[in-house]
Amino acid sequence: MTDVVAGIDLGTTDTKAVLTRPDGEQVAFARRPTSWTTTTDGRLETTGAALAADVLRTLEAAVAAAAEDVRVTGIGIAGLAESGVVLDERGRETSPVIAWFDERGQAELTAQGPAFVAEFPRRTGLPLGAQWSLPKLLWMRANGVLIDHASRWLNMPEFVAYALTGERVSEPSLASRTGLLDQATGQLWPEALDRIGAGPGFLPETRTAGEVAGRVTEGAFAGAAVTVAGHDHPVAAIGAGATGPEDLFNSCGTAEVLLRSVPRILTDDERATLVGLGIDAGRHVLPGHGVLIGGMRSGLVMRRILALVGADDPARRDALDRRWRPDAAVGDAVAVLPAGPHDNDVTLRLRDGAGPDQLWAATLAHLGEQTAALLAAVNSVVGPHRTAVAAGGWTRMASVRQAKAAVIPRLRISALEQPGARGAAMFAACAAYDVPFDKVTRHFLDTADATERTTDDRST
Repeated sequence: MTDVVAGIDLGTTDTKAVLTRPDGEQVAFARRPTSWTTTTDGRLETTGAALAADVLRTLEAAVAAAAEDVRVTGIGIAGLAESGVVLDERGRETSPVIAWFDERGQAELTAQGPAFVAEFPRRTGLPLGAQWSLPKLLWMRANGVLIDHASRWLNMPEFVAYALTGERVSEPSLASRTGLLDQATGQLWPEALDRIGAGPGFLPETRTAGEVAGRVTEGAFAGAAVTVAGHDHPVAAIGAGATGPEDLFNSCGTAEVLLRSVPRILTDDERATLVGLGIDAGRHVLPGHGVLIGGMRSGLVMRRILALVGADDPARRDALDRRWRPDAAVGDAVAVLPAGPHDNDVTLRLRDGAGPDQLWAATLAHLGEQTAALLAAVNSVVGPHRTAVAAGGWTRMASVRQAKAAVIPRLRISALEQPGARGAAMFAACAAYDVPFDKVTRHFLDTADATERTTDDRST
């Protein structure tokens, strides 16, 4: 029987589970679709119980995939933020789990008045919008969900921990995505609580990533230590090796994220400035650290461009990738018009001489400009990063890797395919064996070094 720890990444599309030995060697991996229901009016929601069942099924599949008998001693749970559930005084679910990208609550948030709307970014480090938990809670209250001083709120990784252990905890990086936290103090923002009718205990006791939230009470994993690892993006940064106090992480998926660690809590003015520049400023999974997150839709744009030029199958994509050159001249044959960081569309202008190679080169140049602009915005407030690491499916393309290296100084490419689940496993090891984070980091990163290559020598 081999002792392993499990890292869970509860994602919007899929839930992933990785099993590793305590030293970081991977033993098994599994993924399963995440459960959502489309309402009669086309909205996406689910229940906490359904998502907890997704996690258990995925974890069971990972155990079944292991080539040896394993015993899970620790479980770290990372995942999507903003979506969560209201519990009553008996700990029962009383609200739906609304998808983080659902627009419910936008009108209710705006209706809180100009003073509240103006103060929101400065207090929370978040731009005004429907993504966060607060607008969802405002919508719930307006639509009959009871929220009072006995109510509690759990983000989804926290609810899964509660379902496994019976213990309710709040993890800081998830709490900072709710719109309920005063980032200056790390405490709940009284003004926001008043707007939803909640009391000062609406978020449970704080437990940081790596601290034991509780132990599994029954079933095949009974006795395993459970920790809430936190928001998927900073947990993925940890898993990829961006563990330093001033490290930069570039997650290269459909929704690209540029994430920067800061070894202090920002001032109100710094938060307001960053939000105005399109960057969220919250709490990292590392205690005492802030995290800055800027988002783009780069992966979505690249996928659409590849489809447009007939290169959405692997062979044609690889041929296009090989033909790309960093000094490729585009001239005025193609123009990619600027888009906002959260836009799902780009506008192209094509002239004579525009072919697939020119279009791909112009796309990478455009996305490089967006990345450079976000990086410059971050640097203008907190200074340059120390080291940088990128991970994600798009880094398999040499053209993407080289284009990124041209705009992100000191960039290393991680070959890890599931940094979020691996980061959660790192925190699971801390909880299961009461081992300091620094020691776990050394073991896991030493193991990862065998599979990683630098930007210059990684093959296609």
